[in-house]
Amino acid sequence: MTMSTCVLRYEARQRRANLSRLLAAALAVAGLLGWRALRDLVGAIPDSNDDFGLF
Repeated sequence: MTMSTCVLRYEARQRRANLSRLLAAALAVAGLLGWRALRDLVGAIPDSNDDFGLF
C-alpha cells in the first residue's frame, strides 16, 4: 500500500463520518419539528361537541 492510497482512504472515511453526523443532525431536527407539528395537531382537536358549533 502506498502513502497516497492511505491518504485517500482516510479522506473517504472522514467524508463518511461527516455525512453521518450531518444526517444525524438533520434527522434530529426533523424529529423535533415532527413532534411539534403532532402536538399542535392534537391540541387543535376539540375537547367536546360544543366546540363544533358556530356560535
